[in-house]
Amino acid sequence: MDSLRFKRTVHKIKIFLLSKKSREILIFLLFFLVAAGFWLAQTLNDTYETRIHIPLRLHNVPEGIIITESLPEHLEVEVRDKGTLLFSYLYGSPMRSVEVDFLHYQAQVRSGRIQIPLDDIYKQLQQILPTSSTIGNIRPDTLQLYYNLGGRKKLPVRLAGHIVTTPQTYLARVHCTPDSVWAYAPQSILDTLTAAYTRPVDKPEMHQSQVETLPLSRIRGVKFSEEQVQVHYNVDTYTEKTVEVPVEAVDFPASHSLRTFPATVKITFRVGVSRFRSVTASDFFLGIRYDELVGHPSAKYPLSLGTLPEGVSQVRIQPGEVEYLIEQISEE
Repeated sequence: MDSLRFKRTVHKIKIFLLSKKSREILIFLLFFLVAAGFWLAQTLNDTYETRIHIPLRLHNVPEGIIITESLPEHLEVEVRDKGTLLFSYLYGSPMRSVEVDFLHYQAQVRSGRIQIPLDDIYKQLQQILPTSSTIGNIRPDTLQLYYNLGGRKKLPVRLAGHIVTTPQTYLARVHCTPDSVWAYAPQSILDTLTAAYTRPVDKPEMHQSQVETLPLSRIRGVKFSEEQVQVHYNVDTYTEKTVEVPVEAVDFPASHSLRTFPATVKITFRVGVSRFRSVTASDFFLGIRYDELVGHPSAKYPLSLGTLPEGVSQVRIQPGEVEYLIEQISEE
């Protein structure tokens, strides 16, 4: 059945190809292809201008030399020539590369920074491209590399950016993994570095802990041992806690003592859930100095905290002031 269907299909194709209409179509296509060929040949024979990418290679780098900022992989060269040649540049075999001899330039400059004159690049391009090609602008127009002889400096990693949490949460801790990196650069640059910073981040409403990978911000002439780090954001939720703290005498002479009413007060504060158990009454100190009470115009003294435990905020003291009495201790 399939064989019979195939024979019928072949027969129909033969009839179509031998028909008058088919011959007209084939003749039209033949003339169209010939005309297109002439048009393409004429077009490619005209002069055009385009940009081509030519590989750039660095060689003869001695062992022990660390390239902290290398040359670009390609040069973008503006070339003017006939269309046939430009077509071969764009779609033909790969172009020869421009070679930069590290030792040649290092012998002239030993500052850790080498700048390649564009005249040297032009000379090589004239050898690579046909003589009929006109070379225009080259991008980048400044070619330089940085290197050192193994000098390095260990830098702490710092997060750069702006982070704001929601009202009921706070950023308890931020740490990076790794927390430090090695920076390789010429000594003149290493002396100016104090830290390695991440790419700036902007988090306006962070509400939960998270981890993300961030690249380190590039510094010209510097190569870091790590290109990126993991940043851990530890977000905690606020809660309230109340403790009772005694009011204590400070710098009282041995012949006098202090009595306050009440003797203890309540301190209510906001703290993260993770630190709720660790913050206790012993972390707070309420003291009244003797020299502040002598000559105090009122029978009540306002209370205040000098320092706060880590992670504690929005502190309220109840009552906010106490009555006091200075008692003289008998010699007996």
